[in-house]
Amino acid sequence: MVGEYAWGAGALAYLYRQLGIASRAEAKGVSGCLALLQCWIYDHFPTLRPTRLEPRELEQGQAGAFRWRGTAPRSSKRRDAQMLAYYRQAIDRLTPQSVTWTPYGRRPHLTVRRTLYQGLLRFAEIAEYYDPTRCLRQLGYVQGVPYPPERPLVVRRPASTLGYSLSYHSVYDSYWNNLGAHSVHLDVFSTQIRRRPWEFAENYMSWYIRHSHPHILSDSRPVDDISDADTVSTIIF
Repeated sequence: MVGEYAWGAGALAYLYRQLGIASRAEAKGVSGCLALLQCWIYDHFPTLRPTRLEPRELEQGQAGAFRWRGTAPRSSKRRDAQMLAYYRQAIDRLTPQSVTWTPYGRRPHLTVRRTLYQGLLRFAEIAEYYDPTRCLRQLGYVQGVPYPPERPLVVRRPASTLGYSLSYHSVYDSYWNNLGAHSVHLDVFSTQIRRRPWEFAENYMSWYIRHSHPHILSDSRPVDDISDADTVSTIIF
């Protein structure tokens, strides 16, 4: 894979794979570019930001992670347990209003066209599928039912982290160098958000609950009873 943004795509592919492995029942840790994941969390969830780190203006050439530069306190079992309880409560209390839905601007794809790329991200033998129709609200558009994902050739996701395998047909590797043919046309697929930044299409929540894990949702009411005014963590991802 070649291109101006190939190094970033490789970092994302590797991180996505490691997050998949970390979701296994027997996983005890996670690897990858966790600084990238932390910055994404800080940008989108202000209540989860460390209190000792404040957003900073970037100097020319500095990476985005420098906005959160600071010194973290020493770790201890007692403090780690307290922080775990704190973050669990903070996540349980998330509301649509407490999320920064478009931290990179209302239409970041106008600056970085590769944002609309739809296809494989690759790092060496690791390939992960990327689809912007799954995160339309981050682009300033109403979230609708995303396109069906491309089917991998091999899928193995055992409880153990060993043997985790996911691979795609090599034909998808050519998508990266043909951005025009393999990009999402947002104005055709959806509409720009007009009212609230967490807006979703009428049929989205029923699709989401069918394809998600209802036992971790914070609201067990039938989807017909859920509105965009009172939905909490069920609409975030």
